[in-house]
Amino acid sequence: MSQMGVTVRGCRLLGTLGSVLLAAGSWSAGALPFGVPDGVWAQRTPAHTVLGAAASYAGLVLLVVAWWRLGGLLRAGEPVGGGRLRSVLWSWVLPLVPGPVIFSNDAYSYVAQGALAVRGWDVYRLGPSVLGGPLTDNVPEVWQDAPAPYGPVAVAATRAVVAVTGEHHTVAAVLGMRLLALSGLALIVWGVGRLASEWGSGRGSEPGSGSGDAEAGALWAAVLNPLALVHLVGGAHNEALMIGLMVAGLVAFRRGHWVLGTVVLVSATLVKVPAAVALLCAAAWSVGGRPDRRAGWLRAAGIALAGLAALVLGVTVCGQGWGWLSTLRGPAQVYTVLSPSTDVGRVLGLLSEGFGVGTAGDAIAAARSVGLVLGVCLVGFCVWRAPRTGPEYAGGMALLGLVVTAPVVQPWYLLWGMVPLAAVAWRLLESTRARLASLVLLFMVLPSGTSATWSYGVAAVTGASAAVAALVAWGPPVLGTPSRLRLQERAWVRAAVRTRR
Repeated sequence: MSQMGVTVRGCRLLGTLGSVLLAAGSWSAGALPFGVPDGVWAQRTPAHTVLGAAASYAGLVLLVVAWWRLGGLLRAGEPVGGGRLRSVLWSWVLPLVPGPVIFSNDAYSYVAQGALAVRGWDVYRLGPSVLGGPLTDNVPEVWQDAPAPYGPVAVAATRAVVAVTGEHHTVAAVLGMRLLALSGLALIVWGVGRLASEWGSGRGSEPGSGSGDAEAGALWAAVLNPLALVHLVGGAHNEALMIGLMVAGLVAFRRGHWVLGTVVLVSATLVKVPAAVALLCAAAWSVGGRPDRRAGWLRAAGIALAGLAALVLGVTVCGQGWGWLSTLRGPAQVYTVLSPSTDVGRVLGLLSEGFGVGTAGDAIAAARSVGLVLGVCLVGFCVWRAPRTGPEYAGGMALLGLVVTAPVVQPWYLLWGMVPLAAVAWRLLESTRARLASLVLLFMVLPSGTSATWSYGVAAVTGASAAVAALVAWGPPVLGTPSRLRLQERAWVRAAVRTRR
């Protein structure tokens, strides 16, 4: 029975309309490239940009409301089912596929690094500036001379895309990157569904959830979340491939295929290094499940050997060498407001300069070092707890802790931990606070991936307001949640936390 007139079909249509508006707006207000001969993603006039921004934010509001209402149906016990939610997901995803990238310019950096690799140049020593032309022009200035901070598998994937599309077709290469992101999203959908079904069948699911409910809830929290849609698909981030491989590796470990799981998780690490946290948690869980100490040591040795062999083989096959180990700190050269350690360092830097006892740079470096130590400690604690909590929960919490304490935090980094956590504890992410946090992160970045202007801001407010007004006039509450459901929600969250202790 639907809740207050809200139905799955209505949510699907509302979200699809939102996705269409968001995609349509991106053609004039997205992260458009400069100087490309393809002619389809051309830079627009200021007037077109304003109209595009209004459409984008109207669509974003509709997408958010559809997702929120769909979560309300799940809370109310509506038998949605994983199959219906997968159908909803692809309805929301497909309109974003042909459009320009949104909320980030990173895809242009990926393409430039792929072009460097195609030429046989060392991506871990050279930056995109050596290429010249449109490939360099579309890379943000801060990354012009920066070597690639990604692993060999990520670079090999972008090299394959550019080898097919050619260096002179930026739009085609970016669309190739989006196809890679879609393959990662497909892996996430498959892996999260498998993990949630196993937990929902009696391996630790939250009270009152069957396997179908668990799978539907996990998909809602992990991939239907607008934060995942706009950054993994719209932004074509390589997080999609990393998280997809990470979840697939966890499925292999859950099913007892620890060698395969180790190889897949090492592959995820060779996309982006944080995936190694999931490997540590999965290894600890697998070793902790052995019947005696000798069997545990044998399993640990087996995982270590399999991991080392997969690492060496992966680096060798990708042909990029080991230079990626020296560029991992590359992203730390930028400052983001979402990094607590950097924010604390800035405040301390102002105080220290005011009192003449140090420089702002020293204070920021010290605060970031403390944050990294705290992050490592949190990871160690979660790895130690993995045999009790499971690798998905432990890995999700460890990655969230690592992100929060990192020197640089981008909104899509939170997906590292949210996706595996959603597979086994989606009600923790379904709480009102968690959903509001996702929305705050979602609206912190502009679709253009650049700084805001007054005209852009006015257009965004106008478009969002128009969408809200239309929703209010339509009838069902925009974001309302009956008080009975809020109380039930808190009870579910408390029960889920108690089962992890």
